[in-house]
Amino acid sequence: MTRLILLLLLFSAAVIAVSTVISLFQPTSTVPPRQQKEFPMPATFQYIAYALLIALMFGVVTGWLGGA
Repeated sequence: MTRLILLLLLFSAAVIAVSTVISLFQPTSTVPPRQQKEFPMPATFQYIAYALLIALMFGVVTGWLGGA
């Protein structure tokens, strides 16, 4: 059983190595990536979300939230 696992591990490492070498020889695309439109959140919402995130992290670190 151990030999089978080692053989599968060696086979998967060889497949990864071969696919890496093949990907190095493929030409890269010269087409520029599409720009995605982002809709900015209102500043007030960003400040509230940031404050809640800090409060959540503080609560987890001090043990108020989560944990036993």
